[in-house]
Amino acid sequence: MLTLYRRHLASCEHKDKGRQFRRCRACPIWVQGTVEGMPMRKSLDVTSWDRAEEIKREMLFGPFVAVPTDEPTPAGRTLESAIATFMANLEGQNRTADTVRKYRLLFRELEVFASPRRIGDLRDLTFEKLVEFRRAWRGRSAATQNKQLDRLKAFFGMAHSEGWLPQNPTRNMKAASADGAMPDPFSKSEQAQILGRPQVARIRCFVHVMFYSALRISDACMLRPQDLDGTKIRRVNRKNRKTVLIPIPPYLKAELDRLPLNGGFYFLIGESTNLHTQTDAWRTILNDLFKTDIPKFHAHRFRHTAAVNWLTANPPLTIEEVAGLLGNSVKVVEKHYATWSGARQQTVEDKLAKMWEVKPGLTRVK
Repeated sequence: MLTLYRRHLASCEHKDKGRQFRRCRACPIWVQGTVEGMPMRKSLDVTSWDRAEEIKREMLFGPFVAVPTDEPTPAGRTLESAIATFMANLEGQNRTADTVRKYRLLFRELEVFASPRRIGDLRDLTFEKLVEFRRAWRGRSAATQNKQLDRLKAFFGMAHSEGWLPQNPTRNMKAASADGAMPDPFSKSEQAQILGRPQVARIRCFVHVMFYSALRISDACMLRPQDLDGTKIRRVNRKNRKTVLIPIPPYLKAELDRLPLNGGFYFLIGESTNLHTQTDAWRTILNDLFKTDIPKFHAHRFRHTAAVNWLTANPPLTIEEVAGLLGNSVKVVEKHYATWSGARQQTVEDKLAKMWEVKPGLTRVK
């Protein structure tokens, strides 16, 4: 049996990480153990852990000899051509523009990672390389990292199924652990501060639409008169393509009617109708307005706040009703908002109160 270990140099910044630390690329790898009953301890004169594993296998079992098979070896494929084919297939599926954009961002990051490492062939993106690539995502939330990983797995899953790779290097890449934090709605004082702050008419209307409708910012910023049916907003969610019908207060509809339109939109800034230009502009406006006084402010908290307000109203809306307003499934709403449901919580408390009314009887102990 042989064991690999790394002998860190005195100047190595990783010398306190232990002998099994694999991310060091400067210090030599040694092997120690026995081969056919003879003790062995020597330097392998390599710094790559993968290469050291190959040498160890050769020491134990002899050099690898390929056995001829009738199965063809996967043909080489450049990373660039693989991405081009994947994107063409994705666009042929009529996926949403936002989904296509996110894949393009992923591949842009992957190409930036691959270029300085001179990775041109898809087969050079091994599990070890992709783990290194994933490390750059650490500053993002667990949910964002997992969505990114899903896209990466979709790409390499296709590459493997098409025969471009002998195996899928992302197969053993597991999802990041989420902290399970509950959605964070605005407090009552924060809500009063947001709604009561004096603003120009267009910004005030945008803030109130976000507050009362629970629309995502990408849906709210592209709102048009034809999206309103009386005092109800009818929109197709860009994210999941579900149609929502959301009542808003009559005063807000009246204020919207008085706004001058820009290119047929209530809230268009400038002339660009590019969705991401508009969402970025409105996020900047909202952050400048509220982030100083509400440090954890972000636009999506309007959606959480509306959902919680609906569930805790008097009388409260049911989870099924809230799911319809949000354009989500009941399962998703239960996952994120069930603990905020006043009616459900009251039912649980009533059942527990009845259970506690029954006092346990005394048992004679001999």
